[in-house]
Amino acid sequence: MYTNSKVAKSIRLALAIAAATALSPVALAGDTDGMIVGKTVAATGSELAQVSITITNKDTGLTRTVTSDEDGNFRFPLLPIGQYKVTAEKNGYVQVVQETVNVGLSGRTNINIPMQVEGMERLEVRGSMVSMVDVSSSTAGIVVDDFLVSKVPVPRDVTGVALLAPGTTKGDSAFGNLPSIGGASVAENAFFVNGLNITDFRTGTESTEVPFEFYDTFEVKTGGYSAEFGRSTGGVINATTKSGSNEFHWGVNYYWEPESFREYKPDTIDPETGEVVLLNSQDSFEQQDLNIWASGAIIEDKLFFYAMFNPHQEEQIFSTTTLGTGPFTHYSDEIDDSFWGAKIDWYITEDHILEITGFSDARETVRFIGTYDNETGTATFGEEPEYRSRGGDNYIVKYTGVITDDFSLSAQYGVNKYDRTNYSVLDENPLIIDVRDGGNSNLGNWAASTPSAASDERKAYRVDADWYLGDHEIRFGIDHETMTASDVTRYSGGIYYRYVDRADSSTGDGVRVRHYNTGGEFETEASAFYIQDAWQITDSLVLNLGLRNDTFDNKNAAGETFVKMDNQWAPRLGAVWDVKGDGESKAWFSYGRYYLPVAANTNVRLSGAELFDEQYFELLGLNADDTPQIGDALTGLTVFGDGTVPDEREIVDQDLDAMYSDEYMLGYQFALSDMWSVGIQGTYRELSTTIEDVAIDAAVIAWAADNGYGDVSDIWGGFHSYVLTNPGTDMTIYTRDLPGTDGELTRMDLSAEDLGYPESVRKYSAIDLTVERAWDNQWFMKAAYTWSHSYGNNEGYVRSDNGQDDAGITTLFDQPGLLDGAYGNLPNDRRHALKVYGGYALTENLIVGANFSYQSGRPINAFGEHPTDAFAAAYGSESFYEQGVLVPRGSRGTTSSVTQLDLSLSYTTMLGDYELTFRGDVFNVLDSDTVTEVEEIADSESEYRDDGTPLPNRYYGLTENTQTPRYFRLSASLRY
Repeated sequence: MYTNSKVAKSIRLALAIAAATALSPVALAGDTDGMIVGKTVAATGSELAQVSITITNKDTGLTRTVTSDEDGNFRFPLLPIGQYKVTAEKNGYVQVVQETVNVGLSGRTNINIPMQVEGMERLEVRGSMVSMVDVSSSTAGIVVDDFLVSKVPVPRDVTGVALLAPGTTKGDSAFGNLPSIGGASVAENAFFVNGLNITDFRTGTESTEVPFEFYDTFEVKTGGYSAEFGRSTGGVINATTKSGSNEFHWGVNYYWEPESFREYKPDTIDPETGEVVLLNSQDSFEQQDLNIWASGAIIEDKLFFYAMFNPHQEEQIFSTTTLGTGPFTHYSDEIDDSFWGAKIDWYITEDHILEITGFSDARETVRFIGTYDNETGTATFGEEPEYRSRGGDNYIVKYTGVITDDFSLSAQYGVNKYDRTNYSVLDENPLIIDVRDGGNSNLGNWAASTPSAASDERKAYRVDADWYLGDHEIRFGIDHETMTASDVTRYSGGIYYRYVDRADSSTGDGVRVRHYNTGGEFETEASAFYIQDAWQITDSLVLNLGLRNDTFDNKNAAGETFVKMDNQWAPRLGAVWDVKGDGESKAWFSYGRYYLPVAANTNVRLSGAELFDEQYFELLGLNADDTPQIGDALTGLTVFGDGTVPDEREIVDQDLDAMYSDEYMLGYQFALSDMWSVGIQGTYRELSTTIEDVAIDAAVIAWAADNGYGDVSDIWGGFHSYVLTNPGTDMTIYTRDLPGTDGELTRMDLSAEDLGYPESVRKYSAIDLTVERAWDNQWFMKAAYTWSHSYGNNEGYVRSDNGQDDAGITTLFDQPGLLDGAYGNLPNDRRHALKVYGGYALTENLIVGANFSYQSGRPINAFGEHPTDAFAAAYGSESFYEQGVLVPRGSRGTTSSVTQLDLSLSYTTMLGDYELTFRGDVFNVLDSDTVTEVEEIADSESEYRDDGTPLPNRYYGLTENTQTPRYFRLSASLRY
């Protein structure tokens, strides 16, 4: 009870102004820690020095005490996230207690504490008052914790969490389940767990898979993030795992997605023939998850543990996603991905903490490959499976220490491993696929199309320091990653036979013969140093000033540098204005530059000892084992790689600049009341420089003729030399293949005009409108509407147009003709998006949750054979042409808008000392089956006219994918 209403009001106002960041991230805080800062003031409003402030973690007992300085300022940096009790004391003044202060992930909680002179009753503030507006942050994004996921139906994966944030969309299915953030490709995000980067550094399209139950809190940064974060031009998903406390707990969670309650995507039917051309009706999927966990104190107030085991197995059956008549390629997977994870927290002293985290997502898949005949309704599988190993072990050691009241330090070392091995006992049998007459049949006796012994390992360390100087909160540090990609990959049997229709063959049939074999160990080093300053210029104005310097060093199979980018200066600038000075509204601006490293996939594909060639022959018939009876050659031999490690001067533009994106954000947010807030934010992003590989043959032919080397078209036949460069710029490159040079390196200066490539362009503009209603023990709601436009001629790291995950070396810039008509709406352009989610307590124990989303459709293209650029035409249906007519990117409209409603209902009760929760989630309640992707190949790649020109693809425009149909997730949780 308050004895003085005026004092009580001042305390409430001070705490509201605090803008604690349990709801949103700030620019200057540890990547896995939080902090409490504030000021002690007298009732008159003047600063009050020498006040003793003590905080106590309510779960672990961690206690720290500081004394406010001459201006009344105090701070507690590097705090483990959780709930804290705050007590303020000074001789002659009444003790003030705040029972619950929430410290969030990467969060800063500000508390101004008014003190009353003695003679009045002790003041105690009950509950935690968190402002709806954070007046210190210029970072965009959301924080998702256990509170939210316990009340809202969310898919139990990182992408499901990321899609809750404004400005995020789901990428194409070719890359799996990944988010596109801020118009960037799905391969340009960074994922962290307890400070360790677990992002797939090979292609950016895979990452370590951690069970949802192991996570504690997620922070989704969609823009404006500080200088301590880099190597991303999309977003950052920063997560922490659960930890132990003084109280012993254990529990069991069971999740079941029953096959009988699951709907499946419809088959795609050819409207002309009535045939099934995409088979979904025979899919089968059922998943069960059991998590067993325990946590507690090994030594009270000192040493804590959390451990979890997830013995997970599942089976699934599905067919190929390639359109074509049957029999369909059919897959049966048996997956064993049992997970273990543990975390130890050692509070060496109150100011020094050591954390050790270990977990393994190693998983094995046994895949049987066969066929399904839709006419007879029978599936036939091979006797020998393909074995796939993925994931691996991860370890993190982190130290945090408060050295003085003004200086603190954290240091971390971690290892992230990922296996990529595919193998089978049939790996010596040749790979054979028949695509004649529009079919897609696997022939021969093989299991793994490209058997490989491959793995990735990242070793990372970082050191961060916080130094407080008056109105400046300065954070600086270094981080370093050594990433090693090992890869030995080849076609099954060392050769790939592909049977195709060929108008220039006497039999009408042809066989494409390819050889592919690559191997080696490829190392990439990424290092950075940064400094970030949160400068409180006035009581109502904060400047977040940062500068980061990145260095990337990619090495070839011989261990030599082939691409090195250094002195990449990335400024991060932000300004936050507390408009009325009361913590109830803010206006902010931010600018940031973000660099993206060259993917390790480029090391493997471009700088390895790669043997890769192809040639077409007449197909006279098939032998008993389905191998070809080969006739005359229809084309010459095309050599993409001759099996030697190339000199970097022959494959990398010597004037190469780093890949980076610039971002501008402007926003305004204000509180309507203690419970409601409204915001508007504008974002503009531009991919300013891109790195891609380009074929330079046409330019070399012209250059050689102009420089006295004569006609070299017999060597540079269109596909002889691919160079890593910045498209649309001049190039300096060397070659050994000019006549009369005796294999000596010769420098060639090729102009952008001679090369014929346009500049790479990707732009993104967006406006976000947000409304939020805080939880009041009855209900809460968050809503966001986003208008956005993603446009240009290059999606980025990967290419959704053809599902290509060759990060940084897609086919888009392989020939100048492939860029004709390429400017338009990009694949991740979703013009309108609405997201509304929240929870409502029907009773104290019964909670209903809802998650509604609406999203505009995806742009539709038409890809065909280039009519005038012979080099581009050799790529088949990769150009923006249909039957010889230019069809600019995205000009065929969009797919339909996608609407989805998910619902959940949970009931919690106590059985003695045990808490029991039953829950049901239903996703896509209305079982909407909106088409999300269609066939975009307009010219057939297997049927030709007598003159060799392709016929129209009869499957063009047919459904390739729809939204995920309705499915249920039932769960039960027992907690002690």
